[in-house]
Amino acid sequence: MSQTTEPRNPFYILLLLASVVFVLTALGYAVVPVLEQKYIDAGETPPPSPFRDSLRTEGWKWLLYEVGAMIVFGLLSMGLDRFRRLQKERAEATIPPKESSTK
Repeated sequence: MSQTTEPRNPFYILLLLASVVFVLTALGYAVVPVLEQKYIDAGETPPPSPFRDSLRTEGWKWLLYEVGAMIVFGLLSMGLDRFRRLQKERAEATIPPKESSTK
C-alpha cells in the first residue's frame, strides 16, 4: 500500500520564519532599553551601537511589518490548504470511467 503524501505547504515555513523574527524583534525592543538603563544606573555609558539606535527609533515599524508578513503568510497558507483540499474533494467526487467487461 503506497500512500501518496501531500506536498508541503511552502507558506508554513515562511510563516514560521516571520514569527521567529517577530519574537526576536519584540524581545529586543523590550529588553534593550532595560539593559541600557542598567548600564546608566551602574554609572557607565553603553557602547554606541547603530543597531540599538535603529531598534529604538524604528523598532515599532519593524514589528508592524513583521505582523503584516505573519498575517499574509498565514492567509496564504490557509488558502493553499483550502485549495488543495477542494481539488482533492473534486477528484474524489468524479465518477470513474466505466470498465468494459469482456466475458
